[in-house]
Amino acid sequence: MKRLFMLDTHAVRALLERRSPELDRWFCEERCCISAIVAAEIGFGLERRRLSPARHQLVQDLLDVMPVEPFARRAAVVYGQLRTRLQASGTPLAAMDLLIAAHAFAVQRTLVSDDRAFTAVPELVLAGLGQLG
Repeated sequence: MKRLFMLDTHAVRALLERRSPELDRWFCEERCCISAIVAAEIGFGLERRRLSPARHQLVQDLLDVMPVEPFARRAAVVYGQLRTRLQASGTPLAAMDLLIAAHAFAVQRTLVSDDRAFTAVPELVLAGLGQLG
């Protein structure tokens, strides 16, 4: 079975900018998705930032074809468990990062990110953008 990937916001930017042939390949092979949380972050970014019309359309076009995983009950349960465990160990994550990590873990996806904060999440499978060809 092929590995499946959930992209964080930075990975989506890398995909849009064609900075990783491997990420391009995974996308073409339909092995990538984003969390509903990442879709919300991107939506906020589109509202907040002034992008050129071409760049705005490029982001919209990607969102039209990129599968968006819904944040469902299993992800909510995992979020509660992770947040409790990380707070107890004194290593809390930013709220959105914790939601994204819990979601990737819950749906058994490799999270593609360069955010080192995610390394604090035990058992989360990560692929850093710097590791990609």
